[in-house]
Amino acid sequence: MRFLLLSMFAVLAACAPPSPQTEQPEDATAGSSGVGRIEAEAFVLAPETLVGLWSFDRSCANYDLVFAADGSVQHYVVAADGMTTSHAGTWAAGEGNRVDLTMRVLNPEGAPSGDSLIYHLDVAAPVSDDLMGDFALDGAPAAGITARRCPEEDRD
Repeated sequence: MRFLLLSMFAVLAACAPPSPQTEQPEDATAGSSGVGRIEAEAFVLAPETLVGLWSFDRSCANYDLVFAADGSVQHYVVAADGMTTSHAGTWAAGEGNRVDLTMRVLNPEGAPSGDSLIYHLDVAAPVSDDLMGDFALDGAPAAGITARRCPEEDRD
């Protein structure tokens, strides 16, 4: 009887699935053990891709930047109280996918006034209908942007 019981246990043990703790794939060292960081591909900014109307909040209700093919640029800054300050000037692509914008504030009559302000836009990815990068007034901390290109026909 003892022999019969031992034989049954041996047969049952042989039929049981292997323990997941001891089972390993044939090539357990292949691949990585976690999700790695995907590095962005290197690119060179094509300045003509910037030309257009850009909305930082992606709504296209307001344009934050307007790049023109002739090298002129407009920048609209909306303050917390809802007042908009307009800037106008020129832009030029530089080294390292940086775009330099030299602008002056426009007075109520639309004429440039005050000292020149220099902004930098460090473009982080190839420009399509999205403009991603860091935008800042020279010497100030940069703010990350993910702007949307707005249709030209929506422009007033």
